[in-house]
Amino acid sequence: MTETRLVSSKKTMFGIALTLSLLAVFGPDNLIAAHAQSSLTDADNFLTANKYKQAEEGYRSLLGDDTTGDASAGLAVSLAKQSWPAKILEAEKVLKKAKGSFPENPNLMAAAGYVSFVHSKTVASPARRDQYLEASESLCKKAISSNEEILIAQQTLGLVKIAQDDVEAAVAPLRKAVSLADNAINNTLLAQALLKLDPKDKEGGELADKAISQDKNYHPAHLQKATVLMNIGKNEEAFMEIRNIPSAARSHDWALVEGDIYRRQGDGPAALASWRESIRQDPHDPEPYRHMAEYYAVRGDGELAIAGLHDALEILPNDMPLRSQLAELALRQDKLDVAEAEYRTVLASNPDDAGALLGLSRVYFRKARKEGQYPSGWQQLMDQLQNVVAQQNVKGKLLRNGVTSLQESIELNEGERALAQNRFREARQHFQTVITNHKDSPYDLLTLGDQAYYDGDLKSAEQAFNFAKEITEVTPRAEQGINKIQNQRNEAARQTKLGDATRTIPEVAVDHYKQALIADPQHPNAYYGLFSVYGKNKKSLDPEQAINYALCFLEAADDNNPQRKEVEITMEKLKERFGTPKTRKK
Repeated sequence: MTETRLVSSKKTMFGIALTLSLLAVFGPDNLIAAHAQSSLTDADNFLTANKYKQAEEGYRSLLGDDTTGDASAGLAVSLAKQSWPAKILEAEKVLKKAKGSFPENPNLMAAAGYVSFVHSKTVASPARRDQYLEASESLCKKAISSNEEILIAQQTLGLVKIAQDDVEAAVAPLRKAVSLADNAINNTLLAQALLKLDPKDKEGGELADKAISQDKNYHPAHLQKATVLMNIGKNEEAFMEIRNIPSAARSHDWALVEGDIYRRQGDGPAALASWRESIRQDPHDPEPYRHMAEYYAVRGDGELAIAGLHDALEILPNDMPLRSQLAELALRQDKLDVAEAEYRTVLASNPDDAGALLGLSRVYFRKARKEGQYPSGWQQLMDQLQNVVAQQNVKGKLLRNGVTSLQESIELNEGERALAQNRFREARQHFQTVITNHKDSPYDLLTLGDQAYYDGDLKSAEQAFNFAKEITEVTPRAEQGINKIQNQRNEAARQTKLGDATRTIPEVAVDHYKQALIADPQHPNAYYGLFSVYGKNKKSLDPEQAINYALCFLEAADDNNPQRKEVEITMEKLKERFGTPKTRKK
């Protein structure tokens, strides 16, 4: 964060060159005030030009005549921008002293908010970091409520929201900052927020170009430009863009983008090295941990991805979005205990977190499919989930924050519920809706493919892997997934044939058919075999089970399957003779 002016103003700034005319017009007393204004403006200009030491000296020289607190506010900001621990501590002392004399000065509140934000990046304790960010947010909002044109308050509020992983909430204050000062710094900050929300955001790319045209030597703008180029597949141009940034200006963000470019170029080891360098420079930024986890997951190393996120949470235990990402990855990797533990941790922090409630309900549905019954507390969880979603919809929160991910979680939740009740076709519609939305995202396709595979929906898994196969970066991994599905289908077909061959010995046949369903839980021929054993064989006649398996067959079989008509007729006859069963079970 490098923008400086505390209050945006369209008024002309008086300079020393106007001394004579000011003397003629205003007289000696007003000239003293004009000189003070001129000196304050000079210090502001140094700050705007990123000449922090000169700005510090300018503001410091004005402290003796500071009748408003603005010089103290400027001094605090110029000190904090030098980023030395001693300077940050001095800035806090300056603000503490000035607060006693000018408690209502909004510039001082804004300066305190900025200093608190800078301090948050220097503390090792996650809890203290969060406290500094919360204090910064509170001070900036208070300053803005007094004067919404305090530029540094708008900027800092945007940066705080990004640091809190609430990027959507950062956009409004950063837009306001651009309206107050349309320069390279503010355009870059807004571009950064927009590109975090959508890597292909058109406005974000335009803002990065505009920032470079405003100041070709402003390196963060070039970093955003590299991100834009990378996201449209121009990896070599992106690499050249970041290489033109001098070594002294290469921050942890630079190393993060370098790693992303290396990954796009297919150089995994170099990508990992860059992300690790980003972590070394700033261990408290969650982004490189996330990118490493995604890379491991795409490579097929789900265990390493989960372990990496666990390591990140050792440093960032209060980062709930990171915990949610770990829970989602664990769920998709069928690590249900890990997913459940992480979702419960998120809910312990925020009992009304709709995403965590949905995630935990999906864990319950997965367990119900495996164990044949819902875990205790399932109904209570569902009631709470319905209440939270209804309340947030009424308040409009879902429309403003995370609507896409939440709606997709609802789709997956409904898919899990349908699978638990053997409504295979409905489940597939939910899964494939989400998969289609991510058909260009390799990481999402692979993890969704894994989730559908572990859920037993091999058709949805196959769709995800087929989409992924068209993306060069993950073609081998997608082909592994497709081969894995084919192996499961082959095993299901083998077990079904053994069941067909032993149908005269019902208990043996049933065991083979159930083994087939372990390999492919939606294998129609296995359901047909079980239906036949329980619905046609007088020795093993069980109308309730026969009807249940008939319904499963009709869900799993294609519409043109020649056995559908036979099953439908026989099932209706069984219903007429024995009634409709109350439950469906495998």
